[in-house]
This record gives sequence, C-alpha cells and structure tokens, in this order.
Amino acid sequence: MNTDQPGAVFGRRGRESRARAVLTYRTTRPTRIVGHVVCLFGLACLLPAVIGTIFWTLPGIEKLNAEATRAEQKVVEIVNQPITHLPRSGPVSEFSPGWFHPGATKPDFNNVDIRATQELTYEGHVTSDLNPSEMFNGRELEFNTMTKYFYTDRTLPKKRLSEAEMVEINGLYRVIGGDEYGVLTRWAAVIGFAAVGLCLGVALLLLLLRSRRPVTG
Repeated sequence: MNTDQPGAVFGRRGRESRARAVLTYRTTRPTRIVGHVVCLFGLACLLPAVIGTIFWTLPGIEKLNAEATRAEQKVVEIVNQPITHLPRSGPVSEFSPGWFHPGATKPDFNNVDIRATQELTYEGHVTSDLNPSEMFNGRELEFNTMTKYFYTDRTLPKKRLSEAEMVEINGLYRVIGGDEYGVLTRWAAVIGFAAVGLCLGVALLLLLLRSRRPVTG
C-alpha cells in the first residue's frame, strides 16, 4: 500500500506541471502575436516616412545645382568679356605656344580672393602664335590662376577685371562653394536614409514571413 502512494503523488505532480506549461504557453502566444503586430505597425509607419524624406531632399539638391550653375555662368560672362582686337603692326611681344599652359586649378570657392591672384604682366602690344595677324593692348589684359578654370576660349587673352568685377566674382564663388557643400551633405543624407529604408524593408519582410509561419508545439 505504501509503495503505491509515491507513484500516485508523483503522477499528480506531473499532470500539474504539464497543466502549468500549457497555461503558460497559451498566455505567451497572444503576447508574442501582439508584439509582432506592434513591430509590423511600427516598421510600416517608419518606412514611408523614410521614403518621403528621401523624395523631399532630392528637389533641394536640384535647386542647389541650378543656383550653382547660374553663378558659374555669370562668372564665365565676366571672365570672358570681349577685348580690343588690333591689326598687327610695329613692335609686338609674342607669346608661344599660345597664351596659357594646359590645365587649370579649381578655385577654393569658399576662401579664395581673386584680387590677390590677378597678374598684370602684359606690357605694350602683345600677340601669340595663335593670333599672328592681330595684336592686343597689354594694359587691357590680365592673367589670373583663380579664374583660369572658367576660361572658355584660350586662343585669346583675357580682359583686365575691375575691382568691382573681382568682388562680384568672389561673391559668386561663395555661392558656388556653399551650394557644392549643400549638395554633398544632402546626397550623404539621401544615402543614409536609403540605407535605413533598406534595413526597415528587410526587417518588415522578415517579420511578415515569420508571422505567416505556422506555430507548432
């Protein structure tokens, strides 16, 4: 008689343990479902916000590029103004080959002052092997390493710029430099938001696949 009692007690404890496990499982399952729903809802809200931010940023990049282009066009107009052409006669200084060496340094648009780099090296009447039948008045000409980047016709020397014109170009350079920095930072933001959006999309897809997986046990 005594030997049967521990087994009976043991059996009751086993049934009680299984009952508690089933109860815990049934309580945990709705909690996990609610957690999945909350995560899905959060990701579904964040993903459109990220995409919207990207599309909101792109027009700003286009606007900055357009503003920089207008500033560059204005610089080109000032730097490449017409000069006086004279028929060649009498003593003349000839430059060869051409007026300028190949290449040009891109100005530091945010800091350069082109007044400090203006070179007034032409004297008397000058010409080059590119203009054998013409000559130009050296007092009307200049060379500037910080505007050479915008020389469009290098077969001709460039007009000497006034103080006011150089100040105007300095201002246009600041616009160009500021716009270039703005475009760079906005593209960095777009790339960052795109990476976040990709991660959110993958996480959302994984949660959807997990939520559709049948629960066993």
